[in-house]
Amino acid sequence: MDPRARLDGVPVDPVAAGGFSAAASTYARIRPTYARPAIGAIKDLAPRGGRVLDVAAGTGILTGQLLRAGLDLWAVEPLPAMAAQLRLSLPAVPVALGLAEALPVADASVDVVTVGQGFHWFDAGAALAEAARVLRPDGVLALVWNARDESTDWVDELTRLVEDRTGGRPYVDHRERPWAEVVESSGRFEPLVERRYPNPVPTTVEGVMDRLRSTSFVAALDEGPREDLLEEAADLLDSHPELTGTFAYPHETVLHTCGVRAARTWR
Repeated sequence: MDPRARLDGVPVDPVAAGGFSAAASTYARIRPTYARPAIGAIKDLAPRGGRVLDVAAGTGILTGQLLRAGLDLWAVEPLPAMAAQLRLSLPAVPVALGLAEALPVADASVDVVTVGQGFHWFDAGAALAEAARVLRPDGVLALVWNARDESTDWVDELTRLVEDRTGGRPYVDHRERPWAEVVESSGRFEPLVERRYPNPVPTTVEGVMDRLRSTSFVAALDEGPREDLLEEAADLLDSHPELTGTFAYPHETVLHTCGVRAARTWR
């Protein structure tokens, strides 16, 4: 991998580019880590001495956890502001600017491809083709998310408020089309295996507000609508008397894994 690689006319989703670039430092500070058992499960996927490529690595939240677990990491991130945060926190990890749909990595050069909180932004077909290309035989793709538990009243209310004020999520995710179906349609991977791990995040009201500020399609709003939304969100949280001091922001880490198929079997 060439750590000097640069994007060259390849498009990045404008909401992701604008929002994540504007909120990169907040994102690095406030976004939660993934449940430790999920990190252990990813580590178990890599052979001893194997190499992991973390795609859309952002500020390095998943990258850092995998590095601390003893894995050999490369990182690819499309946005310079996010990559700069990653380099500050993880200077030992080679990071290249690049897209999931055009990875600056040689064929069959890594054992595990990971994507943390990012696959929903990709052109899924192109990204899956690239992941299959760079994986060695018997390589594995691991998609991981920290998902809010929207069965909790205040989390559901906050989610609805944000979607109402922003026009909704600017991407398709598992709520519209299951990831197992998306991966199967590529013809390049074995069936997806899903595992879920509780991951409650200790936080405060200000921590929830910072999390909201780090959301790409909130950060990408014009200043007026963004401040109006933040004011409404603060009022909503204030209406829940149980949200005082430090409390749990309910999450679970969702891990999807699948092995790459031999190239001759690709449809």
